[in-house]
Amino acid sequence: MNFATLLFLTKYSIAKRGAIRDFKQALKNQYLPPKDLASLNWEKTKKLIYYAYEHVPYYRNLFNEIGINPEDIREPKDFEKIPILRREDIIENYELFFSDEVKMEKMKTSTTGGSTGIPLKIAMSPQENREIKKWQMLQWWGLDPNVDMASLYRGVPVSGLKKIVLSIINWPQKVIRFDATNMHKENIKAFIAEVIQNKPKLIHGYVGAVDAVADYILEHNIKMPSPETIWLTAAPVTKIQEAKITKAFNAPVCDQYGCSELYFISAECTKKEGLHVFEDSIKLEFVDDYDQAVPKGEYGNIVFTNLEEYGFPLIRYMNGDRGRYLDRQCSCGMSLPLIDKVKGRVSDNIVLPRGEIISGEYLTTIFDDFTDAVKQFQVIQRVDSSIDINIVFSDKEQERHISNYVMNEFNERVQGQVPIRINAIKNIESINGKLKFIIREERTNNNVEKFNKKLDI
Repeated sequence: MNFATLLFLTKYSIAKRGAIRDFKQALKNQYLPPKDLASLNWEKTKKLIYYAYEHVPYYRNLFNEIGINPEDIREPKDFEKIPILRREDIIENYELFFSDEVKMEKMKTSTTGGSTGIPLKIAMSPQENREIKKWQMLQWWGLDPNVDMASLYRGVPVSGLKKIVLSIINWPQKVIRFDATNMHKENIKAFIAEVIQNKPKLIHGYVGAVDAVADYILEHNIKMPSPETIWLTAAPVTKIQEAKITKAFNAPVCDQYGCSELYFISAECTKKEGLHVFEDSIKLEFVDDYDQAVPKGEYGNIVFTNLEEYGFPLIRYMNGDRGRYLDRQCSCGMSLPLIDKVKGRVSDNIVLPRGEIISGEYLTTIFDDFTDAVKQFQVIQRVDSSIDINIVFSDKEQERHISNYVMNEFNERVQGQVPIRINAIKNIESINGKLKFIIREERTNNNVEKFNKKLDI
């Protein structure tokens, strides 16, 4: 650990006591034997359950209502006795999720619209330290916690004073910040210029925002300094996007999965054999549409528990995403379990008139063999059930071949039930730095219509 890193961590520990200790412990935990790691996870789970029953009104009421208490949760299988927590449960009972040992005004809050369009507000304890997982992930890529980085994210300070304060807080780390929700051409050019001038070792940002920058770099043949990695977050990463971004920056992609409710759930290491789950602090489950656990290797709805959040605990929370565990260990040597790349939201399915479902897991991989010829794609099911497939081609010579392939693939699955249209378009803009690949148009929802107006046809 060099002096600058030690200085950075020491300074951080003043604000959040025990940060260095917790970071060192996390690095040890990732190499625990799998049985020991599972035992640690279960001990933390039981501790949180007991605490929630004693101090959090929502869980005390819930347990009493269904007739169980913490003593009934003796082994991991018993954990499934606790009902799945859904977004509407939090919205309807927000104040009941606060521990009676915290002051509500001292808690940090976060709001997300998710796939429903309904804002969800949650709270987080100030002492809950997500930076530990960030440093841990960076260490997998050979980077120090204080690595200089360029970030395309939300909540970028606009005033000069805020920028100065933030630079003092980050020192000796240098962070270039741009707003991922405002990716017009001038912003993209300015971001590229900053990266060329400062040569940060890490690029970080929303998938859609970094994807837009990569497009500009490749279209204008700009020679970029190569960072150690590009850390992508906030949305699933397709093979097309990963290949494009890797080519533009001449660096590998690190796919990190999380959400507003829990930012660090899993992330890739340099072996890229799956995403490592931070199992020493998170309990992660995959369940079917009846809330039953699915076998390892099968896709299910993601359910998680943050084992370190006591002020506003979310136990068995279903966030609307889908994924699966991988039945293997990573060759990197860490025992942290692997999950596959998250394929998208539960709502990202196409439903045919006879009831058949074309899954989002399939739809997000249909262009995997054409990463050199396709820049972007989007599948939209209209109100009348017809399907529009919007494609931005980077290789016009392959346009007919790919269009025929995609049409044949879809025709096999829909079997004439609905019309299919393939549209070659110029661009698909992201919304707030995020690009939605699959959209089901609803009669009561005009969000899609607004989104489609951004298509440059």
